[in-house]
Amino acid sequence: MHFLEVKNLKKSFGELSVLDGVSFTVDKGETVAVIGPSGSGKSTMLRCLIDLEKADGGDIIIQGAPLVEDGVYVPEKQAAEVCSKMGMVFQNFNLFPHMTVMENLITAPLLVKKADKKTTVERARQLLADVGLADKENEKPSSLSGGQKQRVAIARALMMDPDILLFDEPTSSLDPQLTAEVLTVMKKLASEKMTMVVVTHEMGFAKEAADKILFMCDKEIIGQGTVEDIFDHPKDERIRSFIESIL
Repeated sequence: MHFLEVKNLKKSFGELSVLDGVSFTVDKGETVAVIGPSGSGKSTMLRCLIDLEKADGGDIIIQGAPLVEDGVYVPEKQAAEVCSKMGMVFQNFNLFPHMTVMENLITAPLLVKKADKKTTVERARQLLADVGLADKENEKPSSLSGGQKQRVAIARALMMDPDILLFDEPTSSLDPQLTAEVLTVMKKLASEKMTMVVVTHEMGFAKEAADKILFMCDKEIIGQGTVEDIFDHPKDERIRSFIESIL
């Protein structure tokens, strides 16, 4: 059984079709990088996976449990349960500005999971140490750099113990030095076999950390395979010209 299975996913905004029959699988412990030109539906696809956008057709099945089948969604309570297996890291961090770093990390586990406060705070401290921010727990997000904010966002997503992490262009608003900080944390997660789907423009990360590459273009996945398949032996001319233009 695949960890995540997406079949024939379709999505339109009014008359505008954004996803036209997207299909792929993700296995446990796999890092899947989603690359391709801007406007090809990558972020929308990711948002559909975690129910931030409703698909118009197709299947999304996580660990054997459906979120949507043939375009029909499971009841709300069941959908929430399926989505609770996933964590999402956004392009623009989405931290709560009025809360400290520590409060950003512990609020959801305490409210949603009714977790024990002492254990939750200990876990948060451990994760902040893991992402190199042990000294920032009492800071507000406004005093952090973009790279630090994004590392807090990753730690916050991990606080909910997700089985799979989704990243929506997590470094696109960062300069190269800060990008490197965030990618270091992501590569560590990949090496620890955290299951991840990463929409990214960072080809170095895709080549180094991904087990599988999905290439999206014109509303669909036009190529998928190993790093070698996509970067070294692309079968589709659109992939070849994209790779040449950025490398």
